[in-house]
Amino acid sequence: MKWKKVLAPVLGAALLIPGMGTTALANENSPTETTGVELRATLDSLLSEHYALAVDSMMKVYDGDKAAEAAVAALDANAADMEPVIASVYGEEGGAAFVEIFDMHNMGTDDYAAAVKDGDEAMQEEALVEIQSFVDDMGAFLGTATEGNLPEDGATAALRQHEDYVQDTFDLYVAGEYEAAYTSYLEGFTQIFEAGSAISGAISVQFPDQFSDPNTPAGDFRSTVNRIAAEHFALAQLSMTKGYNGSEDFDFADWAQDQNTEEFRAALASVYGEEASKQFVKLWNNEHISVQSDLSSAAAADDQSAVEEATNTLTSTFATDLGTFLNSATEDRMPLDETIAGVQAHETSVVDTFQQYVAGDYAASYETYRTGYAIMFDIGKGLSGAIVDQFPESFKNTAPEKMPATGLGGTAGQSNTMILWITLSTMILLAAGTITYRQTKNQQ
Repeated sequence: MKWKKVLAPVLGAALLIPGMGTTALANENSPTETTGVELRATLDSLLSEHYALAVDSMMKVYDGDKAAEAAVAALDANAADMEPVIASVYGEEGGAAFVEIFDMHNMGTDDYAAAVKDGDEAMQEEALVEIQSFVDDMGAFLGTATEGNLPEDGATAALRQHEDYVQDTFDLYVAGEYEAAYTSYLEGFTQIFEAGSAISGAISVQFPDQFSDPNTPAGDFRSTVNRIAAEHFALAQLSMTKGYNGSEDFDFADWAQDQNTEEFRAALASVYGEEASKQFVKLWNNEHISVQSDLSSAAAADDQSAVEEATNTLTSTFATDLGTFLNSATEDRMPLDETIAGVQAHETSVVDTFQQYVAGDYAASYETYRTGYAIMFDIGKGLSGAIVDQFPESFKNTAPEKMPATGLGGTAGQSNTMILWITLSTMILLAAGTITYRQTKNQQ
């Protein structure tokens, strides 16, 4: 395809946030809400949801899960939502070209999962060719679209890495090597956020009058909060459905959630010592993660009383306690009623996605999944904005000048992860004596 013929840049007034029915109105006075950071957050949301749905749909296709068709449809809907975002930058033809290429990828991954299930080696090879064609074509598209600010070779290599994470996660799952599969899943989830950083960075260099630098300390911080929150939501759904179905990999889906908790615990220990970190882990595991597990077990046992108890704990008690904590910790930067409502909306989406799956209403379940996934980015925006406003000295941009992106990989997120842990840990101390901290890591 002749990319240069369709990629005449057309900048939209605002970027559509998929699933939210609103536009991203940038606030250049807030370092977490600039035009560049909003662009990065939009790409982070779409690309990471694609990754989560790709792995989920492949697992369901292979397992013969009745929700497989709905999972594939959700993956396709995610691709469709990318079109207006790309079109807002590169025009309608550019958006259509992008989605045409992306659809090739979705088709290839679905075909690969079905071929593995059927033991059809010829179809497997054909699917892998489709996927490699996606890698080559999308790399060329990105290189041309960004006028070389995102070099084609770098884009192609990173896209190949993304595909490897998806395929390796699935192949390891099929082989029953569940710990390795979920390790690959977590690594791939982190890698896809690097793509959002690089693509938005290249666009901001290409159109400096329309987009500010997205890769500032505050932009990195918001992306990190978003990643943790979104990863939590995706893992919660995997774990709960695996538990309900009695899947062999259930313990390892739970193990993946434990890796998130351990990452936070280690950071807390490095700042406040082992005792403080152990207290956090006890609260986190016993008052949030375990309640989701209780809900899954109760649904499997058809114990409606226990289902209602777990649901009430998550959507009422937990939402109120965490909302109150965040309001106090951020010194009213997160308004009490709005924060409680935000946490409640998240918990409701988790419960409803799972319950609709249990009821066999798979289309509704994935619609709720997509809404719930988008909510995590609203929570990430609110929390990161409040913390950056509260601790502005920690997020000053010391870079002397904007540098163009050189590829999809890199180390941009390494230092800001520790900033995340330190600032959130500080929030815990601010609320010392009233630690009802049920969720600080993946929830936000």
